Amino acid sequence: MKLIFLCSGNTSRSPMAEGIFKNMINCIDVTSAGFSTYSGEKADEYAVIVWRKHCIDLSDFKTTNISDADFGNADLVLTATASNRDKIRKLYLDINAYTIKEYGGVYDDLDIEDPSDGGLGDYVSCFFEIKEALEKILEIHEEWRY
Repeated sequence: MKLIFLCSGNTSRSPMAEGIFKNMINCIDVTSAGFSTYSGEKADEYAVIVWRKHCIDLSDFKTTNISDADFGNADLVLTATASNRDKIRKLYLDINAYTIKEYGGVYDDLDIEDPSDGGLGDYVSCFFEIKEALEKILEIHEEWRY
């Protein structure tokens, strides 16, 4: 199975989701991409700090623009926001795309806000918001843990 996390810049939310999920599962090909980024850019400095604090080493992470991502082979795309979900569905009509929170269920607000305009605390909050949603997904898909 191939899963792509998608956000706007691919510098904080989608790479956080990628790193967290890779530490939770072991049988899924997980990557991330962004709409408004150039491929090969570094992750946001605060995001790297938060990852490191939670034993996720993505210091070598490089961004991927959606034009360089392989959506044709993706089984599932999980986005940070409903607007990202809607954009990717328009670009790839047959794609299986949901917001991260939507796929995990039980959320009224489907968006994970971009922490890039805030400080370190905003990145920490974002990290835990993503982690909680991914844990809910694994409650539904226990088989992904093996």
